[in-house]
Amino acid sequence: MEELDVAIKAAEESSKILLKYFRKNLKVDTKSDKTPVTIADKESETKIVSIIKKYFPDHNFLGEEFSYKKTDSEYKWIIDPLDMTKNFIRGIPFFSSLIALEKGSKIILGIISMPALNILAYAGLGKGSFVNDKRVKVSDKKEILEAYIVFGDIDKRGLVDYENQFFNLVNRCAFNRGYGDPLGYLLLAQGYVDILFDRGKPWDVASGKILVEEAGGKVTDFE
Repeated sequence: MEELDVAIKAAEESSKILLKYFRKNLKVDTKSDKTPVTIADKESETKIVSIIKKYFPDHNFLGEEFSYKKTDSEYKWIIDPLDMTKNFIRGIPFFSSLIALEKGSKIILGIISMPALNILAYAGLGKGSFVNDKRVKVSDKKEILEAYIVFGDIDKRGLVDYENQFFNLVNRCAFNRGYGDPLGYLLLAQGYVDILFDRGKPWDVASGKILVEEAGGKVTDFE
């Protein structure tokens, strides 16, 4: 699958940029949505898009940091160049580059690269999910009472309308931890945990969605 090979190449180049800036004294700006952004976010997205455009110049792009001119292509790359920027700027190694490709309304590939942990995960539609080239699958736990649930951002703003449901679910599970995403998606796809509660924009969840589904899991909305 040429698109997957290109996405992996883009993720590898993005990883080099992120590691170059990791645990350095970076200037941190605040975007209009009150989230932080650094030169690492912007350089990473620029590099990812430039690599993909060399092979697929007519494809569409949806990125977290920049806007792109729309084309007539049915393909759209969904990019988060530095997921978990808050971790990154505090020197916490749980951050990643996320790259996904949508055809029509279907995600057909996804990449989660966590360079500080030396992890590269990828999935292609109908091709399975792989973490460092090893095929993975979700756990076979069937009972909530035996489940291990992980979650990311659970502030009041993020749990509007779902706070009671969330805490009821957490309290029913055997174990819970706030590992967050993207690590949560990797743990889920590999069967180390059983449930992930996550929220976010398309670039936050697209890669994790196909990684989990191709590992045999189910992704649904909060309803």
